[in-house]
Amino acid sequence: EDENPLDFPAQVRRLLHTAIFAGHSKADQVAALLGMHARTLNRRLADSGSSFQRVADETRFEIARQMLEYSDTEINQIAVSLGYAAPGIFSRAFRRWSGTTPAAWRDTHRRR
Repeated sequence: EDENPLDFPAQVRRLLHTAIFAGHSKADQVAALLGMHARTLNRRLADSGSSFQRVADETRFEIARQMLEYSDTEINQIAVSLGYAAPGIFSRAFRRWSGTTPAAWRDTHRRR
């Protein structure tokens, strides 16, 4: 492995961008897409100072912000697209990440 281990979270993040929409956003699914076991995925992320949950959350937050800012997609549909079982779960996660609700964030950051 001659890759920079600090680039591994970025590699996982890039993969998650498409995997989330395909419904393959669990650690074991992402690991399989990378041709490794989930334990290897978790160890490599830990070695670079991250975790699968952190990278997945960062990726979901990034996608959510883009969808809120640049699309008219309803918040409920954004929640479904990101793999949340219910809109309220997405809203709580978004509030944890941003300090505000998805609707309030959209109102503030909307591209008109």
